[in-house]
Amino acid sequence: MNQLRIIVSSTRPGRIGPKVAEWVATQAPTDAWEVELLDLSTLPFFDEEDMPKNGNYAKPHTKDWASKVFESDAIVVVTPQYNRSFPAPIKNAIDYLFAEWDSKPIALVGYGWTGAADATADLTKVLEHVKADVVGSTGLVFTQDISPEGELDVTAERRAEVAGLLEALGSKVTDLDSVSAG
Repeated sequence: MNQLRIIVSSTRPGRIGPKVAEWVATQAPTDAWEVELLDLSTLPFFDEEDMPKNGNYAKPHTKDWASKVFESDAIVVVTPQYNRSFPAPIKNAIDYLFAEWDSKPIALVGYGWTGAADATADLTKVLEHVKADVVGSTGLVFTQDISPEGELDVTAERRAEVAGLLEALGSKVTDLDSVSAG
């Protein structure tokens, strides 16, 4: 069974990210994915002495975070758009690690008044810099797919986009498994 980790990137009080992440989890085919939600509210601000590129993690929370990312077969990042970009906790989480992101298939699901298009575009740049394999993104739009309070009524078009992202992640995992087996 492939391991899909869904990252909740907002840590604000009253956030709706966990609701969006749970909805995304329900979209993942249960015969293909074992899903785990990862909540960044438990990851402190970067506090390692050595550079992440060296992989010399000293703190237990860093070792745990590195293990969660490394052991995943694919990741979905659920992110709101704050001030035309993604929130600081996801940048912090990315900055903690380096090698663990290399070739990791990642999909982005944003949410906000404009569907978080700026946030997912910016996040794609950061993830590609650490050599992650971003397969694509979509965005849930307030009042069309989701309410500002987090009540989901996702359009068929958006559901299809999320299904396509999950399928793309599955294809990447299959491709990676073929390369490592061959």
